Amino acid sequence: MKRTLCAFCAFIMLLALSGCAVPDSLQLDVSQGYGLHTKLLHLNASTEKSRQRIEGFASLTEDAQPLDKDISLFAYYPDLTVTITRDGTRGQTAVVDINGDYVDFHYLDEEQLYRSKMTPEDLKNLLHQPTR
Repeated sequence: MKRTLCAFCAFIMLLALSGCAVPDSLQLDVSQGYGLHTKLLHLNASTEKSRQRIEGFASLTEDAQPLDKDISLFAYYPDLTVTITRDGTRGQTAVVDINGDYVDFHYLDEEQLYRSKMTPEDLKNLLHQPTR
C-alpha cells in the first residue's frame, strides 16, 4: 500500500512538473522603444493561439533583407523591442521601427539593419490581437 501511494504521488508530481515546463519553452516580450519603458505584451505558449501569435512575431525577422544603410540612420526613438525566448534560452532582441510602408529592425548585438517582409499593418494587427 505504501509503495502504491508513493508511486502515485511521484506520478502526480511528474505530471505537474511536465505541464509547467511546456509553456515556458517559448515566450515573447514586446516593449515600447528600447524596452526601458512600458511592456506592451508578454506571452508564453500556454495555448495554441498564443504559440501561433508568438510564431507570427518570429516571422518579423524571417526572410528579412539586409539594408545597405548606416546604423546611425536608424530611428532615434524606435517603436518596439521584441524578444523571443526558446527553451529557456534568451533569443536575440530585435529593435523595431515602423517606418512608413516598411518595418525595419536591427539586433541589439549587431550593426546591420534589416527590412522585414511583414507590413506595418500586419505587425500592428498582430500586436493588437485580443489575448484571450
